[in-house]
Amino acid sequence: MTARTFHLRSGEIAAELTGSPQGRLVVGIPGLSANLRSFDVIFETLDPAGHWMLAYDPRGRGRSEKTPPGTYGWPAHARDVVEMADQLDADSFDLVGWSMGTWIAMVVCALAPGRVRRLVLIDGGGTPDASSVAPVYAGLERLATTYPSRAAFFELAKRLPMYAPWPPWERLFDYELEDVQGGVRARTSRDAPWEDEAYRKTHDPYALWAAVTMPCLLVRAKQEILPGMGHILSPADAARFAREVPQSKVVEVDTNHYAVGVHPETARAIAEFLS
Repeated sequence: MTARTFHLRSGEIAAELTGSPQGRLVVGIPGLSANLRSFDVIFETLDPAGHWMLAYDPRGRGRSEKTPPGTYGWPAHARDVVEMADQLDADSFDLVGWSMGTWIAMVVCALAPGRVRRLVLIDGGGTPDASSVAPVYAGLERLATTYPSRAAFFELAKRLPMYAPWPPWERLFDYELEDVQGGVRARTSRDAPWEDEAYRKTHDPYALWAAVTMPCLLVRAKQEILPGMGHILSPADAARFAREVPQSKVVEVDTNHYAVGVHPETARAIAEFLS
């Protein structure tokens, strides 16, 4: 693993690169308040000799720069991805987007036609069920809170049903937390995810599908985000995507939105697809 800071026109991006620089570039795009640790399980499954894997903290998250209000939204993040690929001299690359990362990934396809070789969308890309965003919004509340210690935060988070299995989430949160007066607090800005969510609510995700002209793997979590609260990627949207997007394949994994990106079946399906 090599840590790298990308100096982009929009700001500084914290990233990690694993695998071989001679391999095909694969970029992992995290979810709404997530960071580069989101892709540990998937990237550990890919062949390190054949892939050069880039995981990063979107602006406003983790250790990347917190840019001013009005600088977020899918196109802004997509331009960051393209600029990072440019700095790595990657004429073509593969994308893996999870949750919010699915919409950003499709915008990348539109901004850089012909450059995305293969696309993976993990449990997103359509319109979430209205009730499904409530747990996501509840999770954002951690961003404005100071906790007495890492151990205290972990004990609280472990009790919540969405953060399971726990070990990948513990790594993500441990990376996110920083020491402050009185305890620990998330490095991630509280405002950045909310601005990105406001963007999602005012834009049509289906209009992005026309840019998906490359082979695409859509991974859907079969279980509701929490019991009775619906799906981020509904069964209807997954079926519609399969009908309307050429060269697409849908795989369903028997888990929920929070676990699907760290599930072994998801990792295996992506490794097979990108190979």
